[in-house]
Amino acid sequence: MRLRDYLRPDLIVTGLQATDMPSTLVAIARHLAEHGAVESAEGALQGLRAREEVHTTVLGHGMALPHTTLEGLDAPVVLVALADEPIPFGPEDHEPVRIFFALLSPPNREGEHIKILARICRLVRHAGFVEELAAAPSPEAALAVIRSVDEQHV
Repeated sequence: MRLRDYLRPDLIVTGLQATDMPSTLVAIARHLAEHGAVESAEGALQGLRAREEVHTTVLGHGMALPHTTLEGLDAPVVLVALADEPIPFGPEDHEPVRIFFALLSPPNREGEHIKILARICRLVRHAGFVEELAAAPSPEAALAVIRSVDEQHV
């Protein structure tokens, strides 16, 4: 399984403008809805918020992985968002976040959801990945970084 199979160029966002966790989740949900990846920004937002209320999705190294299951999806959807400036996202003792991988999956695809989460976590551990991705100047460049590292891992 490769992450590239779940990536869409229109769901790679550079220059994410947000100031905190709530505004980040709103921006992610709106982008997903505006690009037809989800039926409703509000539904996506509710799912992502509920997940963050249970436990933060901050991974460390300036990254977070907000995720949820959402009725109405036919397949998992991955959005990648890069902020120019770090955003306070998790609890106060967590470092701010610049890179967000948002994953939304249909409720009946839990196994696939977990495999995608694991794949993203594996790529994050790749030397230089976080720095290269954070420096990507465009969605195309970000996609190239992700695809390159994705190809290197089994």
